[in-house]
Amino acid sequence: GFSPALSVKTQNVHTGLDLTVPQHQEVRGKMMSGHVEYQILVVTRLAAFKLPKHKPEDVVQFLVSKKYSEIEEFYQKLSSRYPAANLPPLPRKVLFVGDSDIRERRTMFNEILRCISKDTQLAGSQELLEFLGTRSTGAVSLASRDPSILDNTASQTGDKEEAFDFFEQQDQVTTEGPPILGLRDKDAQKSLEEEEEVLDPLGIMR
Repeated sequence: GFSPALSVKTQNVHTGLDLTVPQHQEVRGKMMSGHVEYQILVVTRLAAFKLPKHKPEDVVQFLVSKKYSEIEEFYQKLSSRYPAANLPPLPRKVLFVGDSDIRERRTMFNEILRCISKDTQLAGSQELLEFLGTRSTGAVSLASRDPSILDNTASQTGDKEEAFDFFEQQDQVTTEGPPILGLRDKDAQKSLEEEEEVLDPLGIMR
C-alpha cells in the first residue's frame, strides 16, 4: 500500500528519488495469452508524488506496474529528449518471451530506472512524473492508494462516465481496426498488444 515510511530514507539524496524494479508479475489472458508487468518500486520525498497530508520530510513508497511496451515508450521519449543522458540499453524485443528473458528484462529495467533516479534532470522530468503517475497529471496510481480519495471519486463518477467515455473514443479506435465492443479503451489496447509478445510458459514455441 501507500505508506509514509519515516524510517526509510532515499539513497539518492540529491534527487530525492529511488527507483528499483524488485519483481515482475505475469498477467494471464485467455487462451495461453498474457503479458508481464514489471513492478517499479518508487521511494521518494518529492512533493509531486505526495498527498497534501504529507510533510516535506516524509518519504513515501509505492509500486507502479508497467508492461514492456509502456517502459519502451517512456524510454524512447526520454532518450530523444535527453540524448546526453547515456541510459543503459533497452532489452531487445522478442516474439516469444521465456522466463530467462523476463528475468533479464527485469534486471535491465532495474538498471535503467536506477540510472534515471540518480540523474537530477531525469528524476525531475515531466516524462518521468507522467510515467509514474503523479497526482498533477490526474493519474490514478496514487489516488487508488488513498482510500479517502477513492471513495470520493467512486461515488461521484460511478461507472456511467466510463461507459460514456468509451463511446466517445470509439471514433478514434475505428481508424486502427474495428472497435472491440464491451471493452474500455485500455482493455481494447491490451488485447491488440498481446499479439506483439506471447508468453510461452511451456517452451513449446522455441
